[in-house]
Amino acid sequence: MNGLKGVNIVADNMEFEVLVFKALNQEMAIGVEMVEIVIEKTEITPVPRAKKIIEGVINLRGKIVPVISLPMLLANESNTEYKKIIIAKVEDVEFGLMVDEVVGVMRVRSEELETNLGKMNTYGKKAKGLIKKDARLIVYLNLEEIVKEIVGSEVA
Repeated sequence: MNGLKGVNIVADNMEFEVLVFKALNQEMAIGVEMVEIVIEKTEITPVPRAKKIIEGVINLRGKIVPVISLPMLLANESNTEYKKIIIAKVEDVEFGLMVDEVVGVMRVRSEELETNLGKMNTYGKKAKGLIKKDARLIVYLNLEEIVKEIVGSEVA
């Protein structure tokens, strides 16, 4: 997989693009190179004995795609009020993320990303850092780490 995989972020004055969305009453972002499509809320079919983070599966153009509950994954909370599903792909794993709202694409300079959060990092390895843009603080999620949790399930 090519693209912005971590290397460019550390270099000075590098820019990268993220898709910003809202979940858990907070702005979050993922790298645009991993986003396939954003779809409206749709019916999700539950999967028996799947991990709690997997809400179920959807049929996307004839493909079965697992859908992850970000609130369950990040804060152990359930959320039925989501409005959009972001379909993302990391390496060969395609999955959906339930989000409240999609804000849009944002260009970020490497100096706007704070990666050394120490005890403030409530999401552990699931976050690459915090994007500081004007007065906004946006959690930059690490989809590679999130996929590791998904792949351990029956759906992957």
